[in-house]
Amino acid sequence: MNLRLPRPSTAMLAVFLLLALRPAHAADDELRVDLGAGVHLDLVLAPGGSFPQGSPATEAGRGDDETGRTVTISHPYFIGKYPVTRGQFARFVAETGYRTEAEKGTSGGSGFDGQALVQRKEFNWRSPGFAQDDDHPVVIVTYDDALAFTQWLSRKAGRAVTLPTEAQWEMACRAGSKARFYQGASDDEARTIGWFKQNAGNGTRAVGQKKPNALGLFDMSGNVNEWVLDWYGPSYGEAAVKDPLEGRSTLSDKPRRVLRGGSWLRDAKNARCAARYRNTPGSRNADNGFRVVASVDARPVAAPTAAAATVVPTAKGVEIADQDWTHWLPLLCPVGFLVFGIWFFVKIVRRILGGSARGVRTHIGDDGFWIYSPDETRGRSISYTAVVGGADQPGVIASPGSQGEYVYTGARPSAVKALRMADAVAAATLLGQDASDEDQRRRDREREEEERRRRDRDSSSFTGYPSAY
Repeated sequence: MNLRLPRPSTAMLAVFLLLALRPAHAADDELRVDLGAGVHLDLVLAPGGSFPQGSPATEAGRGDDETGRTVTISHPYFIGKYPVTRGQFARFVAETGYRTEAEKGTSGGSGFDGQALVQRKEFNWRSPGFAQDDDHPVVIVTYDDALAFTQWLSRKAGRAVTLPTEAQWEMACRAGSKARFYQGASDDEARTIGWFKQNAGNGTRAVGQKKPNALGLFDMSGNVNEWVLDWYGPSYGEAAVKDPLEGRSTLSDKPRRVLRGGSWLRDAKNARCAARYRNTPGSRNADNGFRVVASVDARPVAAPTAAAATVVPTAKGVEIADQDWTHWLPLLCPVGFLVFGIWFFVKIVRRILGGSARGVRTHIGDDGFWIYSPDETRGRSISYTAVVGGADQPGVIASPGSQGEYVYTGARPSAVKALRMADAVAAATLLGQDASDEDQRRRDREREEEERRRRDRDSSSFTGYPSAY
């Protein structure tokens, strides 16, 4: 039997042609993450590849730390379409109860007083010293505040989310451009793509008001400096590299993280694609914000725990039935009391001998390691052990705080573990040292005096900016 197929119309052929020519990734070029309460966060696909990082020696406004090199990013990644906004950060705070470092500390953040950034208790992300709404980029967030947001967003997105590396940030900013700005070379052209000192006024602006780049990213120039993952070093080196991430914190005069993009408080030259900036990780300034990156591959989200069930033997085998817990109650009650008693005993022992080192972080360097502790644990020392050359090096350090302290070990440790946190006297006794409350107060005073002298030195270099610069 002969079948006669209908002759395709011109319209049908046009549809088939469009489908055939559509890029394979077109449907996945953007990612929207639902943050709840009607708030969402949009990301755009950056394809990866190779690009020239840095700037040529002839570029106007160039810094000495922008030596050019060829960088290859081996995998595509999603990057935030805009800097994280105040409204998005508010969703994170509402859902987790998170308090920023400026809110937890006694000195507040560095907000704008109409002339410059000054540090005051009342300044934080909710009150930076100028008016904001939910569409403005969030500011007065530290590096750790930004990472805390990305950890929450990872759970929301069902995939790994973090801050971009410096190379990922610049590649996404350029979007194929080799110019001074992604939209031309002059400061006048920069006004069409970003907010900076010459056109922003006294504060941030709502995101998405200027021209996007070729990837569809907004506010890559100006508005807020954006934290990235890298530690700052004064030079990249000239060798070609693949997926670089600077993990060494010892290349600068003191450990500083890189920020990119320029801000409303800085000149147009600081909004160039290659322009670099740096702050200590605990800086909480009213022109610092951040943007996120996410993996292309989604990670399965753990399903909610199913209702408890019990195995019921039957004549035909095994069946699953709804669990009835009532007959377990006589046994569960004494077990519960026993577990509570053990927990309470352990808590009392820890209170006497010193608690676990909860909230303590470490970062390994070439000849030692950095150790950080929450500011609210001031006055408590941390015992640790570092493995160097296969041998344990135990020690105690007094209250490094969120700014951290470097412990010299003579060689790169293969592992570092914070063991316990205790009052300064108790920790000293553990290692046979003689310490006292007065000694601890003296060390605190010396540390505070050194910090005051450091702030005085730093402030002389950057007029109009807080000591964190």
